[in-house]
Amino acid sequence: MGRGPGVRAVGREAVQVDFRWKGQRCRERLRLKPTPANLKYATRLKATIEHEISTGTFDYAHHFPDSGRAKRSSGLRFSACLSTFVHGLAASVEPETAREYRQACDAVIAGVGDHYLDNLTRAHFRQWIAQSPLSKKRLDNILTPVRGALAQALEDGLIQKNPLEGFKFRRIGSAKVTIDPFTPEEVAALASVGLGHIWEFWAWAGLRSGEVIGLRWGDVARECETISVRRSVRLGREKAPKTAAGARVLRLLEPARGIVQKLPVGAPDDPVFINPNTGRSWHEAKALNRAFRRACRDAGVRFRYVYQLRHTFASWALSSGENPLWVARQMGHTDVSMIFRHYGKWIPDMDKEAGSRMAKSKAGRGQRAA
Repeated sequence: MGRGPGVRAVGREAVQVDFRWKGQRCRERLRLKPTPANLKYATRLKATIEHEISTGTFDYAHHFPDSGRAKRSSGLRFSACLSTFVHGLAASVEPETAREYRQACDAVIAGVGDHYLDNLTRAHFRQWIAQSPLSKKRLDNILTPVRGALAQALEDGLIQKNPLEGFKFRRIGSAKVTIDPFTPEEVAALASVGLGHIWEFWAWAGLRSGEVIGLRWGDVARECETISVRRSVRLGREKAPKTAAGARVLRLLEPARGIVQKLPVGAPDDPVFINPNTGRSWHEAKALNRAFRRACRDAGVRFRYVYQLRHTFASWALSSGENPLWVARQMGHTDVSMIFRHYGKWIPDMDKEAGSRMAKSKAGRGQRAA
């Protein structure tokens, strides 16, 4: 008695499903009486299993939790792997960061599923990402601790392959960049509260968040006329600037130069801007954003994300008539396309006669031809 290849009755109390997984033949019994309805169910289950195997999403323990084969696989669940990793970081990151990591890991578990670690595949992540409404940047941030946890699991021999190693994904379209710069009065108010020197410098220098954190005294030229942007810091780790154009020598405008000149000079490897809570460099941009939220509250300034200070530099420079190419180079852009795309409305008409000469010329020719 049976129904279709790979599905057959075993006695009067069970149905066996036969399939191949990881090059091996697997036979699992379902504690179901071999009625026509149960055999039909087993056939559909086998088709589901084969589809999951072909797409890399098959989790043996999910379908057969009591199977000896499932128990012989890695006994470590994905959630336990993430929890161990985040717990191990608790002493080296700020409490807020550890909490955000735990929240990120919970979000991934909810979307991907709590599989056994060696059953976890790249396809699990792709399916979750395909259904998620979050932006690429947000998803990348959420996956940061997950990448670290799986890299550590590979190093510890808990898995044979890291499913996120080299993993990249795309989102159709891009999130709209909201430019909401601060006014000179708002920046002056921010300069008068805690860490005001950072906020004022940022508005006059236009650096990226990681570049502000990564700035060292060895990058500051004598008399503070220029700084060399050599690194960016993300989650405590140094890396090269975001783009090739990001590695640049930036001319400090007088307000920014004056701020740096007032700071106590440290050793070449010491950070220019210090986290007063740790006495060391800032660990990540999120910590700066939390401090900035408090600064906005204390200064009575409407809160925007601290990255708007970079946008403030661009909008001030362009509305003052500075050359867009100079602004692009100061900000570390490869060309002026980003400047025109995001900051076009702050670029004034440099030539009030622009366009009128063309109109007069063409109109004159038309009249002569008539």
